[in-house]
Amino acid sequence: MLDDLLARVAELDLGWLAALAFFLPFGETVALLDVLVPGEVGLVLVGAAAGTPPRVLVVFAMGALGAFCGDSVSWFVGHRWGTSVLQRWPRVWRHAEPALGRASDHFSRHGGRSIFFARFIGALRALAPLVAGAAGLPFRAFAPWNAAASITWVGLMVLLGAVVGDSVVSFVDRFGRLLSAVAVLALVIWFVRRRRDRTARGR
Repeated sequence: MLDDLLARVAELDLGWLAALAFFLPFGETVALLDVLVPGEVGLVLVGAAAGTPPRVLVVFAMGALGAFCGDSVSWFVGHRWGTSVLQRWPRVWRHAEPALGRASDHFSRHGGRSIFFARFIGALRALAPLVAGAAGLPFRAFAPWNAAASITWVGLMVLLGAVVGDSVVSFVDRFGRLLSAVAVLALVIWFVRRRRDRTARGR
């Protein structure tokens, strides 16, 4: 099935690929479409279909922009109306409610950094910006973490697709959560070591 989907996506011209790369991460956050089209799989497909380096670069840029814009819209909704806005749509609320508490806890423990880490955790990706906005995190503090997360996550997914192709699509489809967990663990280890080094130098 994924092979057929990849073949269909590969037939799209660059304009449609760029639009798809933008819509996937944007829609996943704003409309909680991750329940229908996981962003990891979609971006890997687009990266694999892009083919040549110039096309991959365009897809990456549009994907990062879509992720940044989607999270920004979600932050604004949380800032303006809070998380209660989700209760207006029962189907969306049933999907979001179990992860909303985890997103709130993650934000309370990590602050702005949670925006970066949550981008790699499927269950929190669409909700962390909303929680951050509702919690009163200023946009000037939110935006840098959002930009770093969008560039890193989209770059990783698109690059996987471009380098490995259709075989990695099957891998991400089956082990997307494991891949996200490994990425988060690596980032946490890097952050802890960096902080430890700074503490050691300050002594």
